Amino acid sequence: MSVVKDFFNELKARNVRKTLAIYTSSALTTIGIVRLFTDVYGLPPRIFPVVVTLATCGLASAFLVAWYHGKEGPQKVRVREIVMHSVIGVVALVVSLNVGSATRRAKLPPKERTIAVLPFKNFSDSKEDEFFSDGVMEDILTQLSKIGDLNVISRTSAMKYKDLQKSIPEIAEELDAGVVLEGSVRRTGNRVRIVAQLIDAQSDQHLWSETYDRELKDIFSIQSEVAQKIAASLQATLSPQELRLIQTTPTTNLEAYALYLKGREHYYRYRKDDNEIAVDYFRKAIGLDPRYALAYAGLADAYSQRVHKFEYPKTWIDSALAASLTAIELDPNLAEGYKALGLAYDAKAWQEKALEAYKTALRLNPNYASVITNLADIYKRRGNLDTAISLLNKAVTLAPERPYIHITMALVYQILELDSAAFRAYRRAIALDPNQQYAYMQLGWLHLTRGELSQARALRDTLLRCTPDTRLVLDYLAEVETFSGNYAKAAAYYDTLYSQGMAESAFQLAFALQKLGERRKATQLLEADLKRLLAEVAEKGDEMPALGVVYVYSMLGNLQEANQWLSKAIARGWRDYRWLVVDPRLENLHADAGFQSLMAELKVRVQLMRERILQEGIVF
Repeated sequence: MSVVKDFFNELKARNVRKTLAIYTSSALTTIGIVRLFTDVYGLPPRIFPVVVTLATCGLASAFLVAWYHGKEGPQKVRVREIVMHSVIGVVALVVSLNVGSATRRAKLPPKERTIAVLPFKNFSDSKEDEFFSDGVMEDILTQLSKIGDLNVISRTSAMKYKDLQKSIPEIAEELDAGVVLEGSVRRTGNRVRIVAQLIDAQSDQHLWSETYDRELKDIFSIQSEVAQKIAASLQATLSPQELRLIQTTPTTNLEAYALYLKGREHYYRYRKDDNEIAVDYFRKAIGLDPRYALAYAGLADAYSQRVHKFEYPKTWIDSALAASLTAIELDPNLAEGYKALGLAYDAKAWQEKALEAYKTALRLNPNYASVITNLADIYKRRGNLDTAISLLNKAVTLAPERPYIHITMALVYQILELDSAAFRAYRRAIALDPNQQYAYMQLGWLHLTRGELSQARALRDTLLRCTPDTRLVLDYLAEVETFSGNYAKAAAYYDTLYSQGMAESAFQLAFALQKLGERRKATQLLEADLKRLLAEVAEKGDEMPALGVVYVYSMLGNLQEANQWLSKAIARGWRDYRWLVVDPRLENLHADAGFQSLMAELKVRVQLMRERILQEGIVF
């Protein structure tokens, strides 16, 4: 007992406790500063554990210094001290190297970091809470999508399995995912119970699971925690910015959140009446929380949907633009806001602005499949076909069940003269949605390009069955009649479209009228359409290819102007030379040497991109 007492007295006499207290305080401050800089400025993750290791080993050195020099003041360093400090240094070095290398563990292969988030089961008492469980699932998916080190299968592809009785390995194989997240939601009063399970697709074994039984107000923190736990389980690097985005709370008003989820559910049904309901829910959510940025982004998307899918007046795009800008003003880090802004800009033919908006959205959410597809579509229109294909391959990985991605991919293949790949892509789109009118129409245009009139005409009945009254279908039917030389039928279709306000059909109607001998009326149409097109070009500037001007000048017999405008269209991204050399409306140009020279140059450009794509092996 006296030995212990003497030892503590000696510690006091040598100021060991005071020295260790000062050292510990300084070490903790240093560790805290390093942690702060690692989180905020993105220092390499291996630095922090190394600093902790050195600080811990330094505690032993601080003890030695106090023991040998704390009582009698500075004095000569003894050999034994040097030896002991050397041993501590060697231990610190070895441990630091091991800890540092542990932080550099090899990442899992891409497929094992590809995750599918399946629809969560609704265990609430009310069946009406189905929208809530679907919303929670999508929000967790969105949080995971913000992590660039993961590949997250899109909502559209995952929702396909909502009512299907398939095993996890079967689903994973169909989606080409390495892991699957499944779960359930039970909402009772102001409490929510969420169960989440991460499953290895190959072994069907649980990698991680947790049950959250909390108040409803904690719903966003639960979603954030789930995303972080999954990232850790899959060895994904989570950057400081990604962590901040995941931890952001979109609203504190839970009633507004519920309205937003209902609006989103109706938006995804892609029907005109559901669009009206979605807009109403988004507006009500904004009424409860005027600073709810996501609700403004949803409203902007719904407004754009009206124009793109339901043929509302284009003035709705102005409303979409205003709502998306408000969303971004409220939350400058909202990927959904920039995606909505890109849609609005694109609808106005402001390609450069749309491109920047989409790039920002993708930086904030690297797994945003619809943004990747929209970016690819812009690159296609700008003539960067190889870039478009690379993006579309990524989009297909994330959203294999989305027909529009396959249709866009087919269009690019078609321009590149990779017709077999184009046909495969169209077949995939049709298999996913047998009523997909765009797939049938674009497939028909490929047949027209190849001179396969009977195959193009055979798609007529299919299109009429899918959507009998839309302008797009009438336009396709008119194209088939034009290529077949049935100008009276073509004129009737185009006249209907023109009378319905589709100004783009003016020169097409004029060509049919020329063939029917009504040249005076055709010339009047062409001259009026030329004024409209030139005014539109003046308004939109270099971002508009203005191919319509080429057609009008060609039909008016001004081949020099036609070729000059064709050069501008090529400079602005037009690449589909195959269509131009078979389109009968350009028959005045076909024998022109200037036109033929432009087509030869354009063919070389396309061939170079095709060869690059084939060499890189990125044909899907």
